[in-house]
Amino acid sequence: MRISFHGAAREVTGSCHLVDTGDARLLLDCGLIQGGQERHERNREPFPFDAASLTRVILSHAHIDHSGRLALLVKAGYRGPILTTAPTARLLDILLPDSGRIQEEDANWKIKRLKKQGQDASWVTPLYTEEEAIAVLARIETVEFNQPHDLDGAGTVTFVPAGHILGAAIVDLRLGTGASQRRLVFSGDLGVHDARLLAPPEAVPSPDYLIMESTYGDRSRTDEGDRTESLFSIIDRTIRRRGKVIIPAFAVGRTQEILARLNDLVENGRLRDLRVFVDSPMAVAATKAFVLHPEAYSDQTQAMIDAGDAPLAFNGLTLITSVEDSIALNHSTDPAVIISASGMCTAGRIKHHLKFNLSDSKNTVLFVGYQAQGSLGRVIQSGTSPVRIFGDWYPVNARIETLEGFSAHADRDELLEWFGSLGRPPKRTFVVHGEEEASLSFAQVLEHRFGANVTVPQRGQTVDLA
Repeated sequence: MRISFHGAAREVTGSCHLVDTGDARLLLDCGLIQGGQERHERNREPFPFDAASLTRVILSHAHIDHSGRLALLVKAGYRGPILTTAPTARLLDILLPDSGRIQEEDANWKIKRLKKQGQDASWVTPLYTEEEAIAVLARIETVEFNQPHDLDGAGTVTFVPAGHILGAAIVDLRLGTGASQRRLVFSGDLGVHDARLLAPPEAVPSPDYLIMESTYGDRSRTDEGDRTESLFSIIDRTIRRRGKVIIPAFAVGRTQEILARLNDLVENGRLRDLRVFVDSPMAVAATKAFVLHPEAYSDQTQAMIDAGDAPLAFNGLTLITSVEDSIALNHSTDPAVIISASGMCTAGRIKHHLKFNLSDSKNTVLFVGYQAQGSLGRVIQSGTSPVRIFGDWYPVNARIETLEGFSAHADRDELLEWFGSLGRPPKRTFVVHGEEEASLSFAQVLEHRFGANVTVPQRGQTVDLA
């Protein structure tokens, strides 16, 4: 058996790992590379493997940095099934077409800008179209959580709840048969232990080999205090200034977690008459998808629902889908909270809200999740001013705040706790899905604390396993 790491190796996005057993060629995730100027070229590069030769694609969850290149994989010749959970499939119905639309919109914006500058724009094409993204959906096959699924005699795959976002799974592969069977576990992205909506990740005992994420492998969030209180404080100060709180948030997971916390603050009377807008058709659809899968909720949220409280609905909340209503938000001077995608400010309506609000000192831009290197979100978060949005420069006068506690990723302590729950250390552990410094730091802790045999692979590296 061999594993080749074709993405999210010493970087956060672009998750893509090829497992070749001789009997099967399994691709774990096929994600879009986000952040950094080189992402445009890298996303367009041919896959370093024959897409038509793959036996299965196994998808851990729906986030675009794990699923966003599936349309390119199908264009490259893949004709097999894409295995994932039912809630993930529901989210893919939303996210993949939206990603295709964004690719087309970005191409159109670039064409318009080049023509305005008198330059040739005939070479500009979208990475893939909405139609090409929709074509992926026909290849999706759903598998129930914690139910082994046969891989045509090559072994089985079991999806174990990961708690990261709705439908997110730890991938548990048992490859081969009898005494030669080997167990490979891919953590996907692991969730946090005190999320407001979702239950924490489950343990997967005694894997032989492990591919593990490390997004927050070098930091702990314990010093942030109560995240609901921190959220209240930032919103309350901004509203008192008659400003707006602009929250870039992933449409799936982060947005719903923020809404659940705002629900508590509004219904407890602490943020009276607060106007909250979710301005993202994808986030609105994803919120409705969450409502359809309450079985994934945490015990706390289940108890709320049983008591008759809807955790994702409260007075003052408006879900926006139309372009006209979105534009109207930017012409309103009333205090409000605006939650919009994308979470790293790389595309979508959030860029328009930043354009109109970033230069006003009454406003606050609140980052509630990880910002990849090179993304507009990271540029703003790092204190750069002015910043470029849609080809124009804007000074950053708004207050910039960060609450990493709302990240859907486990922090270092939670990652270590999950690793410890596996029992004996795997024969080999591969640390991925983290910036190089975070991955190396986390690997060192695993080695010192557990005596683990850890590798932090380079992108493109292939490892042969016994």
